[in-house]
Amino acid sequence: MRRTLTKAALGLATVLLLTSCMGGQAGGGAADGPPVRGGNLKVAVPTDPQSLDMVANPGQVTAHIGNMMYEKLFEVDKGFTARPMLVEDYTTSPDRLTYTFKLRQGVTFHDGNPLTSEDVVASLKRWQQVHRTGQLVTPDIESITPADPATVTIKLKKPRYPLINELAGAGTEIYEAKNLTGVAPTGFAQEKAIGTGPYKLKSWDIGRELVLERYDGYKSRSEEDWGGQAGAKHAYLDTVTYKVVSDQDALINGLQTGQWDHIMPTNDQYEPLRNNPAVVVHNLPGGNDNVVIPNFNTGSKFADPRAREALNLLLDKPAINAATGGSKDLTLETGAFASPDNKQFYSTAGEEVYKAHDPEKAKRLLAEAGITAGATIRIVTTNSYPEFGKWAVLIQDSLSKIGINTKIDTFDFATMLGTLTKEPGGWDITTLFFDSALTSPAQMPALTLGTLNGSSSPELDALMAEFNASTTPEQAKAVVDKLQAFTWKQLSVITLSQSKLYAAYSPKLKGYGDFYRVFWNTWLAS
Repeated sequence: MRRTLTKAALGLATVLLLTSCMGGQAGGGAADGPPVRGGNLKVAVPTDPQSLDMVANPGQVTAHIGNMMYEKLFEVDKGFTARPMLVEDYTTSPDRLTYTFKLRQGVTFHDGNPLTSEDVVASLKRWQQVHRTGQLVTPDIESITPADPATVTIKLKKPRYPLINELAGAGTEIYEAKNLTGVAPTGFAQEKAIGTGPYKLKSWDIGRELVLERYDGYKSRSEEDWGGQAGAKHAYLDTVTYKVVSDQDALINGLQTGQWDHIMPTNDQYEPLRNNPAVVVHNLPGGNDNVVIPNFNTGSKFADPRAREALNLLLDKPAINAATGGSKDLTLETGAFASPDNKQFYSTAGEEVYKAHDPEKAKRLLAEAGITAGATIRIVTTNSYPEFGKWAVLIQDSLSKIGINTKIDTFDFATMLGTLTKEPGGWDITTLFFDSALTSPAQMPALTLGTLNGSSSPELDALMAEFNASTTPEQAKAVVDKLQAFTWKQLSVITLSQSKLYAAYSPKLKGYGDFYRVFWNTWLAS
């Protein structure tokens, strides 16, 4: 994110995770042979991370690099289940109001200082204040305190079923307490980018490249089979160099000629890369929920629910997906806001609304809402992610066919978010995508967009509270179905499809496979 983000936009952006860091068909195995220690892995990224503060800047490149450097109390494994990471063990009181976390001993930050409960408390209190999920969890928290240097206690005002999943979510990374004092909304400076992870920052030539190096003081967990972000982490590579490469041709050519070992290509490169025997293409679970967001705020033409229903009926989702989704292997036509791989949150509720398509009825509903021929609808989008602009143009085309004019305003991503939040009633539609592998409703933008598009409601709040009060997975899943059905009823977002993730990399990279751009436990063949 650029430093032009307002405080409100920063709070929102922390929950608009634009690329899943998840995924996990195991790529490594016995066929890769024994691990080799040493070497420099060259990774091409589309933009500079701009900040390594994962709370202030949740952009995809920051997340990919930050996951190598920082850790949380809990992390999700390859099946999206929360597992202890910096926690050795924990207990919950019989009334489910008090959680006591014992920290692992011997864990140190990259500067050699030991991890303590003070660091955890400072990090989580910042999460409560700045991160959107933390802000939603905070009303249920009475206190977060250090019981002793190795113990943290969280006391709740009422039981909260997803708390452990939320502690494994974005924004709960643990930083040194001393580096969080007086941190600006734009985040801490690079010299304070210090974590407990297997790699640490070596150098950063802003706009060109960033280099991580092995942290020799890293203390790994022992669990080899958890995968994902959890369990054992072996730093076989000496260094990982992230090169900023925005041009797609340079990206593809560089992979083929050995300039880089791992790239992040667009979906339209999938088929050519998959058919290239010199490249490994690796499909990954999880992915992105591709959405159109109508504005509920007063001043927007879509404040009227009939207009939102009309927009959903107007959009020919299969045609839009065919025009922008690339390979069918990467596109899942579903109205779900969670990936099928994310079993605890995948639902088919509202699928009939997702599939509905009736342009004539849409035209009538728009007229009833006061949107008739000659009216102009403002679409706000970004050039930072090409798909967003393509969706905006296709929406424009659909509206023009029934005589409705559109004005598309295109910004870089940070400016787009700032525009949406600073002008609550000054726009009508925007386009985004969300991580479809999140594991708590409070993490899910489709359910928490009230700060962006004014879609908050007492009914939604009641359903969120019902989920939080669950005591079993079965109860929780029943509420997930209600939440998704309600989302399609009020149309706070209109899902176009889900996009699956894939990785493209050199055959020299071995042991790769659990989550996207997780390079611990990987090595370069000698």
